[in-house]
Amino acid sequence: MRQCQFVWESNWQIINSILHTGLNKTPSIAGTVFLWHLERRPQVVMKLIFGILLVGLWTLKASESARPRRDVKEGDLDIYSFNVDCKVTSRYAYTVMVSRVANRATVSKEVTFDVELPKSAFISNFSMTMEGKTYVGVVKKKEEAKQQYDRAVARGESAGLVRVSGRKLEEFKVSVTVAAHSKVTFELTYEELLKRNLGNYDIVIKVSPQQLVKNFKIDVDISESQGISFLDVQGKFLTQELNNAIQKTVTEDKAHISFAPTIDQQRKCPECQESILDGEFIIKYDVKRETSIGNIQIVNGYFVHYFAPIHMPRIPKNVVFVIDRSGSMYGRKIKQTREALLKILQDVNEQDSFGLITFDHSITPWKYKLVKATPTMIAEAKEFVKTIRDSGATNINDAVLEGIQMLRIAKEERQVPKRSLSIIILLTDGDPTSGITDLKQIQSNVKEAIKEQFTLYCLGFGFDVNYNFLEKMALENGGVARRIYEDSDSALQLQNFYEEVASPLLTDVELQYLDNEVNSVTQSKFKFFYNGSEIIVAGQITDNNLDFLTTDIKAESVESALIITTKSPIANKDTISEKQEYIFGDYIERLWAYLTIQQKLSKAVTASKEDKKTLEEEALKLSLSYNFVTPLTSMVVTKPEDERRNQSLVADKPQEGEAHEDERDFSSHRIVGSHRTSGLPMGLPGLSGPSGHVPSRSNVHSYVIPRPTFRTAYLLPRPTFESAYLLPRPTFSSDLLPRPTFSSVRVKTQDPKFIIPVGTKMHSLCFKVSVSAGTILQLVHDPDSGITINGKTDDAGKIMFQAFSIRYKDQYKVTVGLENITLHTAKDSSDRSWSWQSVLHSSDKITLALMKKNVLQIILDNQVIKIVLHKSPGKFLWLNVLLDNISSSSSGLLGQFAKGVSYVKKMVSLNNPSRIELQGRDLQVISKLETDYGISSKTKVRCFVVDNNGDGLINGPLSSYIMTDLFEEP
Repeated sequence: MRQCQFVWESNWQIINSILHTGLNKTPSIAGTVFLWHLERRPQVVMKLIFGILLVGLWTLKASESARPRRDVKEGDLDIYSFNVDCKVTSRYAYTVMVSRVANRATVSKEVTFDVELPKSAFISNFSMTMEGKTYVGVVKKKEEAKQQYDRAVARGESAGLVRVSGRKLEEFKVSVTVAAHSKVTFELTYEELLKRNLGNYDIVIKVSPQQLVKNFKIDVDISESQGISFLDVQGKFLTQELNNAIQKTVTEDKAHISFAPTIDQQRKCPECQESILDGEFIIKYDVKRETSIGNIQIVNGYFVHYFAPIHMPRIPKNVVFVIDRSGSMYGRKIKQTREALLKILQDVNEQDSFGLITFDHSITPWKYKLVKATPTMIAEAKEFVKTIRDSGATNINDAVLEGIQMLRIAKEERQVPKRSLSIIILLTDGDPTSGITDLKQIQSNVKEAIKEQFTLYCLGFGFDVNYNFLEKMALENGGVARRIYEDSDSALQLQNFYEEVASPLLTDVELQYLDNEVNSVTQSKFKFFYNGSEIIVAGQITDNNLDFLTTDIKAESVESALIITTKSPIANKDTISEKQEYIFGDYIERLWAYLTIQQKLSKAVTASKEDKKTLEEEALKLSLSYNFVTPLTSMVVTKPEDERRNQSLVADKPQEGEAHEDERDFSSHRIVGSHRTSGLPMGLPGLSGPSGHVPSRSNVHSYVIPRPTFRTAYLLPRPTFESAYLLPRPTFSSDLLPRPTFSSVRVKTQDPKFIIPVGTKMHSLCFKVSVSAGTILQLVHDPDSGITINGKTDDAGKIMFQAFSIRYKDQYKVTVGLENITLHTAKDSSDRSWSWQSVLHSSDKITLALMKKNVLQIILDNQVIKIVLHKSPGKFLWLNVLLDNISSSSSGLLGQFAKGVSYVKKMVSLNNPSRIELQGRDLQVISKLETDYGISSKTKVRCFVVDNNGDGLINGPLSSYIMTDLFEEP
């Protein structure tokens, strides 16, 4: 040991003499000293050099990964070309997006290809081309891709390339390292069947390049054999100068639209470098409809039948609106619901009959039977709607059954016309918490009561609702589910949905084809056909010698039964195909595959276990055959830097019923500790597609020009700490530097942080506090409403709260613990307690009810407070309170932000120190994804994290927020 120590000390003297000379003398003298040591002790010096190099490289790599990435200089990364080529042949859209990016910097850069595509679209190809080599995404069975996905997650990477990005879109995002002075080309292809909605097909291309693009071009070619009846191009961002960049050519059955603004036309001002291209580029069109039988097209052994008759009288409608008024509808939800109902009532046709039912834990019909939509009844109904207020729990089962009973009585007592259509529209924003709460039992009860006589449409308001529950219940009863997004236009979303079902023209529609002529036909029976929609059926021709395709159309109109027989010629199909110059010849076959997959997935939602397996196997086979990324398949993308490491990213198809990480917050409400998050979305049978399975909620064909995210990257591989070394492990002898040691690092569940929203386009502000065990913190004190909320920390002093106290004036005290909830009423000095499984109480001033099994809602004189019980990373409570409903004079760790907070970004760097200016102070913060426990342990939001107990963010020292008693007030 002494010898080792001596050798090391001796070697350190050599190093020190060389370094000291190099720092204080000229380089030539340092070189002389180095050579002097080399001549006398060559072995020791060479070992030292080797050791220094190894440690230096290791240090370099560690510092490269830890240092803040510098801001990308303007012009370093250049999108020098971006093209969208959309070809629409008889409603089937085939879109290719190509982006070319050059790295003009002297170091490697990470380039992110970030685009949005319609939720209804299936990705069918993706590739990246770099340095003459193309990397192509491969579509695989989801289970086969799972192992690669899990490996990426274990590395702490975001493995999913596709995620929900709002109401209509999914975001596709992939990053790749591009060497200095190199280029990369991204190419994404996806396919979609356009849906006719309210008489239009809409192609929406979202334009937002975020920079000037030298070669920017959108080309849209439309070919419709029926003929084009009208076409219009719109866009809110379009100036007169940009309108000059649009070229539009429309003939009898074709259209070409080109949008290619020059660099100068893209500028916000003559000298600006910012792009004015920011918004939706919209193409609206429809086709000519001259025959009642529709249009049948046959190409390469496949047929498609488009059916949308015109000039038909509408069928009277009997509709019952079943409206959730429970406490969770508090605030803007209930206000927008009232606004929408008032507008909808105004538009109800006088031929129709209607009813209104509102519910919380009790059921309140406006009338106990349907009434005619006379001006007098409409006026009375509007007055009733104006009185709707939120309160209580959620009894979905009894409310829907009441609506069914109302329709049944009307039918049995002949209060409504025999040839009329009866529907129920359910609007709710949460899980059932009162009456029957078992979801399967509710579905069974509703199905048994409806007995295929009526149709149920389910509208889920926001993201607290169990969408899968509503979807299955609607599909089992001939309807569909839709999500209503919490936003400023929620009332308009409700109105638009009603407008889609407002005018039924046909019921019991069936398109029949001879069995010996066709097979593998998509859905051909539909309960309804609504005005402005379209029914589409596709299939395979089995008889190659067939001269005519025979079709029988049967339906019920308001006047009589409708029966039409037609024969469509096949003999001249090649001539027709050549004349129409179809943009891609196998479009009908791919359209058939697209429809078949969607319909099988839709049927699987309500099928038995055995049938579901068969349907999914059939849909999977087609998905793989046509290279579609569907809910059953994944696209595996291997990036160039991962090729030798056998590592890939996986693109999955997000589902409407799933929660998605880092979703946008569509609500303008500021919610402490809560940011709202977003099968294929469902549509209306005969309204927005033949299957009744409409992938896009607004039936819009949408794209977004990529919004590149540029971050400095390095050619050195990213370090991983799983008992692994950044370099091959060196073998150190006793006279070399000590070997660095590493310990395995696990990804831990995040400790909670307070989340302060700062608007829809800004990072939230997050902070946590560290105090002693069981400290009581004042969270909200609102002198105007008389509400005070305190919380007790856990045994480690973390804000994993073990109890909350809510005090309302001198009238009520609520204590919420991990096991029980207690209500103290001052008026009679009574105490009532409930477990988390049984809590339910309602009186004039206070309501306590479970929204979900782990979400308690407390309403105090119209102030809503939610307490969420979590079991990971340990059992604890979390507070969710609307800041918009707290007075600006409030105080407390959270209450102080009711007046609002804003900041100015100074420097932003992901996962590294950033700088903001807040309240006149320059703060160093960290940009991170933090868990929002106000929603769930899986929900993430982007935050600027303020350290040191929120110093610089909160008013005053932390000690001023510490209370001595759970119900203490300041």
